[in-house]
Amino acid sequence: MNKDKVALLMEETGCDRSEAELALQLCAYDLESAVQAVPRLFQHVVIFKGRFRAARESLYGLWLAVLNLKERRLLRARAVASYNPAVYASELDIHWFDFEGRLYACRLWAGTAQALSQDVEAALAAVFDSPEAKTFYEEGKRFSGGDFDSLRAAVSKALGGQVELDARQDVLDLGQFREVRPAAAPPARPRSRRGARGGLLVLHIALEPDPQGVPAEELRAGDLVHASINDARDIAQYLAKLFGGRDENGPAPIVAPVEALERTDGKVALRVRFSAGVCGDVELPGALKVRIARRPSRSPWWKRFIG
Repeated sequence: MNKDKVALLMEETGCDRSEAELALQLCAYDLESAVQAVPRLFQHVVIFKGRFRAARESLYGLWLAVLNLKERRLLRARAVASYNPAVYASELDIHWFDFEGRLYACRLWAGTAQALSQDVEAALAAVFDSPEAKTFYEEGKRFSGGDFDSLRAAVSKALGGQVELDARQDVLDLGQFREVRPAAAPPARPRSRRGARGGLLVLHIALEPDPQGVPAEELRAGDLVHASINDARDIAQYLAKLFGGRDENGPAPIVAPVEALERTDGKVALRVRFSAGVCGDVELPGALKVRIARRPSRSPWWKRFIG
Protein backbone atom coordinates (compact mmCIF):
# COMPACT_ATOMS: atom_id res chain seq x y z
CA MET A 1 0.00 0.00 0.00
CA ASN A 2 2.62 2.57 1.10
CA LYS A 3 5.06 1.19 -1.46
CA ASP A 4 2.61 2.14 -4.22
CA LYS A 5 2.16 5.60 -2.71
CA VAL A 6 5.93 6.14 -2.71
CA ALA A 7 6.13 5.21 -6.40
CA LEU A 8 3.19 7.49 -7.31
CA LEU A 9 4.65 10.42 -5.38
CA MET A 10 8.02 9.98 -7.08
CA GLU A 11 6.33 9.92 -10.50
CA GLU A 12 4.11 12.92 -9.81
CA THR A 13 6.68 15.26 -8.26
CA GLY A 14 10.04 14.06 -9.54
CA CYS A 15 11.39 13.59 -6.02
CA ASP A 16 13.52 10.57 -5.20
CA ARG A 17 12.65 7.65 -2.93
CA SER A 18 14.14 9.05 0.27
CA GLU A 19 12.29 12.34 -0.18
CA ALA A 20 9.03 10.57 -1.07
CA GLU A 21 9.12 8.33 2.01
CA LEU A 22 9.86 11.24 4.33
CA ALA A 23 7.15 13.40 2.71
CA LEU A 24 4.55 10.67 3.19
CA GLN A 25 5.56 10.23 6.81
CA LEU A 26 5.23 13.98 7.44
CA CYS A 27 1.82 13.97 5.77
CA ALA A 28 0.51 10.94 7.69
CA TYR A 29 0.69 8.88 4.47
CA ASP A 30 -1.95 11.00 2.73
CA LEU A 31 -0.84 10.98 -0.91
CA GLU A 32 -2.80 14.05 -2.06
CA SER A 33 -1.42 16.18 0.78
CA ALA A 34 2.10 14.97 0.08
CA VAL A 35 1.86 15.87 -3.63
CA GLN A 36 0.76 19.40 -2.79
CA ALA A 37 3.26 19.85 0.01
CA VAL A 38 6.46 18.45 -1.53
CA PRO A 39 7.77 21.74 -3.03
CA ARG A 40 7.86 23.41 0.40
CA LEU A 41 7.75 20.50 2.81
CA PHE A 42 11.48 20.24 3.47
CA GLN A 43 12.15 23.93 4.11
CA HIS A 44 11.77 23.23 7.82
CA VAL A 45 13.38 19.81 8.16
CA VAL A 46 16.94 19.25 9.37
CA ILE A 47 18.71 15.93 9.85
CA PHE A 48 21.60 15.19 12.18
CA LYS A 49 23.61 12.01 11.72
CA GLY A 50 26.71 10.80 13.46
CA ARG A 51 28.71 8.09 15.14
CA PHE A 52 30.09 7.52 18.62
CA ARG A 53 32.49 5.29 20.48
CA ALA A 54 33.19 4.53 24.12
CA ALA A 55 36.73 3.19 24.08
CA ARG A 56 36.76 1.94 27.66
CA GLU A 57 33.57 -0.12 27.14
CA SER A 58 34.59 -1.13 23.57
CA LEU A 59 31.24 0.18 22.29
CA TYR A 60 30.67 1.72 18.87
CA GLY A 61 27.56 3.16 17.31
CA LEU A 62 25.64 5.28 14.81
CA TRP A 63 22.79 7.72 15.43
CA LEU A 64 20.36 9.81 13.38
CA ALA A 65 17.75 12.43 14.30
CA VAL A 66 15.13 14.12 12.06
CA LEU A 67 13.78 17.46 13.35
CA ASN A 68 10.84 19.65 12.30
CA LEU A 69 12.15 23.19 12.84
CA LYS A 70 8.84 25.00 12.33
CA GLU A 71 6.99 22.92 14.92
CA ARG A 72 10.12 22.47 17.08
CA ARG A 73 9.50 18.76 17.29
CA LEU A 74 11.61 15.62 16.95
CA LEU A 75 10.22 13.48 14.12
CA ARG A 76 12.33 10.41 14.81
CA ALA A 77 15.54 9.29 16.50
CA ARG A 78 17.39 6.11 15.58
CA ALA A 79 20.58 4.57 16.96
CA VAL A 80 22.61 1.37 17.12
CA ALA A 81 25.22 0.45 19.74
CA SER A 82 27.53 -2.47 19.07
CA TYR A 83 30.70 -4.17 20.23
CA ASN A 84 31.68 -4.50 16.56
CA PRO A 85 34.21 -1.75 15.61
CA ALA A 86 33.19 -2.03 11.94
CA VAL A 87 30.07 -0.03 12.86
CA TYR A 88 32.22 3.00 13.66
CA ALA A 89 33.91 2.76 10.26
CA SER A 90 30.69 3.95 8.56
CA GLU A 91 31.14 7.16 6.57
CA LEU A 92 29.17 10.27 7.57
CA ASP A 93 29.38 12.00 4.20
CA ILE A 94 26.85 9.72 2.51
CA HIS A 95 23.23 10.77 1.93
CA TRP A 96 21.15 10.59 5.14
CA PHE A 97 18.77 8.02 3.60
CA ASP A 98 21.65 5.65 2.81
CA PHE A 99 23.12 6.36 6.25
CA GLU A 100 19.84 5.35 7.91
CA GLY A 101 19.83 2.14 5.88
CA ARG A 102 23.38 1.45 7.06
CA LEU A 103 22.28 2.01 10.65
CA TYR A 104 19.46 -0.51 10.33
CA ALA A 105 21.80 -3.02 8.67
CA CYS A 106 24.26 -2.72 11.57
CA ARG A 107 21.47 -3.70 13.97
CA LEU A 108 21.49 -7.15 12.40
CA TRP A 109 25.22 -7.67 12.79
CA ALA A 110 26.74 -9.89 15.45
CA GLY A 111 27.75 -7.92 18.53
CA THR A 112 24.81 -5.50 18.51
CA ALA A 113 23.67 -4.46 22.01
CA GLN A 114 19.93 -4.07 21.49
CA ALA A 115 19.12 -2.80 24.98
CA LEU A 116 21.90 -0.20 24.81
CA SER A 117 20.72 0.85 21.33
CA GLN A 118 17.28 1.57 22.78
CA ASP A 119 18.88 3.47 25.68
CA VAL A 120 20.77 5.68 23.21
CA GLU A 121 17.57 6.33 21.23
CA ALA A 122 15.83 7.34 24.46
CA ALA A 123 18.76 9.66 25.29
CA LEU A 124 18.52 11.29 21.85
CA ALA A 125 14.78 11.83 22.26
CA ALA A 126 15.28 13.31 25.74
CA VAL A 127 17.82 15.83 24.43
CA PHE A 128 15.93 16.95 21.32
CA ASP A 129 12.59 17.08 23.18
CA SER A 130 13.95 19.11 26.09
CA PRO A 131 13.38 22.89 26.47
CA GLU A 132 17.17 23.36 26.46
CA ALA A 133 17.31 22.00 22.89
CA LYS A 134 15.90 25.20 21.33
CA THR A 135 19.27 25.93 19.72
CA PHE A 136 18.82 22.86 17.50
CA TYR A 137 15.59 24.34 16.09
CA GLU A 138 17.08 27.64 14.89
CA GLU A 139 16.44 27.81 11.15
CA GLY A 140 19.46 28.45 8.97
CA LYS A 141 22.00 27.65 11.67
CA ARG A 142 25.03 25.52 10.89
CA PHE A 143 26.26 23.41 13.78
CA SER A 144 29.80 22.62 14.92
CA GLY A 145 31.29 20.19 17.43
CA GLY A 146 30.61 22.22 20.57
CA ASP A 147 26.90 22.45 19.80
CA PHE A 148 26.58 18.71 20.44
CA ASP A 149 27.98 18.74 23.99
CA SER A 150 24.56 18.05 25.51
CA LEU A 151 24.08 15.13 23.13
CA ARG A 152 27.54 13.77 23.94
CA ALA A 153 26.79 13.93 27.66
CA ALA A 154 23.43 12.16 27.25
CA VAL A 155 24.93 9.31 25.20
CA SER A 156 27.81 8.98 27.69
CA LYS A 157 25.31 8.61 30.51
CA ALA A 158 23.30 6.02 28.56
CA LEU A 159 26.40 3.91 27.88
CA GLY A 160 27.97 4.34 31.32
CA GLY A 161 31.22 5.90 30.11
CA GLN A 162 32.66 8.87 28.25
CA VAL A 163 32.13 8.77 24.48
CA GLU A 164 33.63 10.47 21.46
CA LEU A 165 30.78 11.73 19.26
CA ASP A 166 30.95 12.96 15.65
CA ALA A 167 28.03 14.69 13.93
CA ARG A 168 27.02 15.98 10.50
CA GLN A 169 24.05 18.12 9.48
CA ASP A 170 21.83 17.68 6.40
CA VAL A 171 19.41 20.48 5.56
CA LEU A 172 16.54 19.58 3.22
CA ASP A 173 15.19 22.45 1.14
CA LEU A 174 13.49 20.81 -1.82
CA GLY A 175 11.27 23.85 -2.42
CA GLN A 176 14.19 26.02 -3.52
CA PHE A 177 15.15 23.70 -6.35
CA ARG A 178 11.99 22.03 -7.70
CA GLU A 179 8.39 22.68 -8.52
CA VAL A 180 5.56 20.16 -8.63
CA ARG A 181 5.39 19.00 -12.22
CA PRO A 182 1.98 17.94 -13.61
CA ALA A 183 3.57 16.10 -16.53
CA ALA A 184 2.60 12.44 -16.64
CA ALA A 185 6.18 11.35 -17.36
CA PRO A 186 8.82 13.48 -15.62
CA PRO A 187 12.36 13.28 -17.01
CA ALA A 188 14.44 10.40 -15.74
CA ARG A 189 16.79 11.22 -12.91
CA PRO A 190 20.06 9.43 -12.11
CA ARG A 191 19.91 6.95 -9.26
CA SER A 192 23.53 5.87 -9.10
CA ARG A 193 24.04 6.90 -5.48
CA ARG A 194 21.06 4.92 -4.21
CA GLY A 195 21.43 1.28 -3.31
CA ALA A 196 18.66 -1.18 -4.06
CA ARG A 197 16.41 -1.89 -1.09
CA GLY A 198 15.19 -5.32 -0.21
CA GLY A 199 11.60 -6.44 0.07
CA LEU A 200 9.47 -5.60 3.10
CA LEU A 201 9.02 -8.25 5.81
CA VAL A 202 5.62 -8.00 7.54
CA LEU A 203 5.24 -9.73 10.91
CA HIS A 204 2.16 -10.68 12.91
CA ILE A 205 1.95 -8.57 16.08
CA ALA A 206 -0.29 -7.76 19.04
CA LEU A 207 -0.69 -4.41 20.80
CA GLU A 208 -0.62 -4.14 24.56
CA PRO A 209 -4.10 -3.27 25.89
CA ASP A 210 -4.55 -0.58 28.54
CA PRO A 211 -7.89 0.35 30.16
CA GLN A 212 -6.53 3.89 30.56
CA GLY A 213 -5.10 4.02 27.06
CA VAL A 214 -6.30 5.35 23.71
CA PRO A 215 -9.01 3.64 21.60
CA ALA A 216 -7.53 2.03 18.51
CA GLU A 217 -9.85 4.06 16.27
CA GLU A 218 -8.26 7.29 17.61
CA LEU A 219 -4.68 6.30 16.84
CA ARG A 220 -2.90 8.11 14.06
CA ALA A 221 0.37 7.80 12.16
CA GLY A 222 3.29 8.78 14.35
CA ASP A 223 1.85 7.52 17.65
CA LEU A 224 4.16 5.20 19.57
CA VAL A 225 2.53 1.94 20.64
CA HIS A 226 3.69 -1.12 22.59
CA ALA A 227 3.79 -4.00 20.07
CA SER A 228 4.64 -7.65 20.74
CA ILE A 229 5.82 -9.92 17.92
CA ASN A 230 3.71 -13.09 18.14
CA ASP A 231 4.64 -14.40 14.71
CA ALA A 232 5.58 -18.11 14.89
CA ARG A 233 7.99 -18.06 11.95
CA ASP A 234 11.68 -18.61 12.70
CA ILE A 235 12.74 -15.32 11.08
CA ALA A 236 10.16 -13.49 13.20
CA GLN A 237 11.43 -15.05 16.42
CA TYR A 238 15.00 -14.22 15.43
CA LEU A 239 14.15 -10.58 14.73
CA ALA A 240 12.11 -10.31 17.93
CA LYS A 241 15.22 -11.32 19.85
CA LEU A 242 17.38 -8.79 17.99
CA PHE A 243 14.86 -6.01 18.60
CA GLY A 244 14.65 -6.84 22.31
CA GLY A 245 11.10 -8.07 21.93
CA ARG A 246 11.57 -11.49 23.46
CA ASP A 247 12.77 -12.71 26.86
CA GLU A 248 12.63 -15.93 28.88
CA ASN A 249 8.89 -15.42 29.43
CA GLY A 250 8.04 -15.06 25.75
CA PRO A 251 7.12 -12.00 23.64
CA ALA A 252 7.91 -8.64 25.24
CA PRO A 253 6.48 -5.32 24.01
CA ILE A 254 8.57 -3.07 21.77
CA VAL A 255 7.82 0.65 21.45
CA ALA A 256 7.28 1.26 17.72
CA PRO A 257 5.73 4.07 15.63
CA VAL A 258 2.40 3.64 13.85
CA GLU A 259 3.05 3.97 10.13
CA ALA A 260 -0.42 3.58 8.60
CA LEU A 261 -4.03 2.81 9.54
CA GLU A 262 -7.23 1.76 7.78
CA ARG A 263 -10.63 1.99 9.51
CA THR A 264 -13.51 -0.19 8.28
CA ASP A 265 -16.69 -1.54 9.94
CA GLY A 266 -15.64 -0.69 13.48
CA LYS A 267 -12.21 -2.26 13.08
CA VAL A 268 -8.76 -0.76 12.61
CA ALA A 269 -6.04 -2.37 10.48
CA LEU A 270 -2.78 -0.99 11.74
CA ARG A 271 0.87 -1.18 10.65
CA VAL A 272 3.87 -0.34 12.84
CA ARG A 273 7.47 0.09 11.73
CA PHE A 274 10.28 -1.80 13.50
CA SER A 275 13.10 -1.01 11.07
CA ALA A 276 13.74 0.00 7.46
CA GLY A 277 12.64 -3.38 6.09
CA VAL A 278 10.53 -4.83 8.91
CA CYS A 279 6.92 -3.92 9.78
CA GLY A 280 4.15 -5.44 11.87
CA ASP A 281 0.43 -5.72 11.03
CA VAL A 282 -2.57 -6.24 13.32
CA GLU A 283 -6.36 -5.75 13.15
CA LEU A 284 -8.14 -4.50 16.26
CA PRO A 285 -11.67 -3.56 17.33
CA GLY A 286 -11.90 0.21 17.08
CA ALA A 287 -13.07 0.55 20.69
CA LEU A 288 -10.18 -1.45 22.16
CA LYS A 289 -7.94 0.80 24.27
CA VAL A 290 -4.21 0.30 23.76
CA ARG A 291 -1.14 1.57 25.52
CA ILE A 292 0.82 4.36 23.84
CA ALA A 293 4.25 5.70 24.79
CA ARG A 294 3.91 9.31 23.67
CA ARG A 295 1.32 11.23 21.70
CA PRO A 296 2.12 14.51 19.90
CA SER A 297 0.47 17.40 21.71
CA ARG A 298 -0.23 19.45 18.60
CA SER A 299 -1.54 18.74 15.15
CA PRO A 300 1.16 18.43 12.45
CA TRP A 301 2.40 21.79 11.20
CA TRP A 302 1.77 20.84 7.57
CA LYS A 303 -1.95 20.51 8.32
CA ARG A 304 -2.12 24.03 9.64
CA PHE A 305 0.04 25.27 6.75
CA ILE A 306 -1.86 23.78 3.82
CA GLY A 307 -5.28 23.40 5.44
